[in-house]
Amino acid sequence: MATSKLVEAVAADVAATERLAADAEIARLRAEVASLRGRHRTAVAALNAERDRVATLTALAGIETKKMPPARQAKQGRNQATAIVVLSDWHVEETVGQEVGAAGQWNRYNLDVADARITELAERFATLVEHERQLVKVDRLVIAALGDFISGHIHEELLESTSLAPHAAMRWAAARLRGIIDLAADMAREVVVVTQPGNHGRSNHGKPRASTEHDHSFEQNQYIILASEERRKNVRWQVGESYLGFLDLEGFVVRYHHGHAIRYGGGVGGITIPVNKAIAQWNRSQPAHLDLFGHWHQFGWLRGRYVSNGSLIGMNAYAIRIKAEFEPPCQSFVVVDHGRREVTKALPIFADRDLEKRRPA
Repeated sequence: MATSKLVEAVAADVAATERLAADAEIARLRAEVASLRGRHRTAVAALNAERDRVATLTALAGIETKKMPPARQAKQGRNQATAIVVLSDWHVEETVGQEVGAAGQWNRYNLDVADARITELAERFATLVEHERQLVKVDRLVIAALGDFISGHIHEELLESTSLAPHAAMRWAAARLRGIIDLAADMAREVVVVTQPGNHGRSNHGKPRASTEHDHSFEQNQYIILASEERRKNVRWQVGESYLGFLDLEGFVVRYHHGHAIRYGGGVGGITIPVNKAIAQWNRSQPAHLDLFGHWHQFGWLRGRYVSNGSLIGMNAYAIRIKAEFEPPCQSFVVVDHGRREVTKALPIFADRDLEKRRPA
């Protein structure tokens, strides 16, 4: 009896072992089948991709190169356009030195630097005009002289930080402005010079006056002198007589001013919101397609609204005091396409070659 039970137990163990071996073999075979199926799917995908590639190449084999039309010549059906250079905020006689960085990487400014930057500005302006003529006809150039060419003596501090008295500084700046106007006159059939004084070059201290601001401006006086001495027959002057000036360019109206009537106290968003508010109010009285202004020493533009001009003086002690962001010295170049009746280009004209040479690596 005991032997029979032992035999049964051994038989049961053998059966269990065989079942385990069978289960292991089944698991191995299932894994192998899964692997084979995966490799099969990969092979089929690769084969299909190759078939698609061959089909694409076969389809492209009969395509011929399409010839593009030749480059248009200078007089073949291009739109007329007006190029505008915005000039403001040169502050030529103000000196900038150690107060904006001992290493000089931020800025240095004096009459020699101002002269070099004005020369660079003129060179880049001429290059931009010729470049634009590859796209549109540019027969008219506008010089928008919008003030603060000098710093003047409106603050006591400026008596110490300027190298020339206001009248002498204005004559110095006017000679360079005259040079840019003559350059434009040599480049275009028509040149229009529009002017506005800034808030710096004036004889009265304190706040600028509203009704008699132009009468107290050294810049306004110099504009009138330059206009009266104009000898170029293709140059027309439009000397501003009130804070807002308007120029009609084939139905595209440009409003120009120095920019100091725009109220901005700093804060998030920059000048965009206060500028848009001012433009909306002015448009209620006399609409314009574009506003040009300076004063804020920062280049910017908003399509269909405005172009804000930079400065030539660049970073100075006041800019650091009000925590202004660094901006390279620049002015503005604007193209009005009369066929499209809109501004098609607005960009800074950099005049910072001297800073590039001095900036540490």
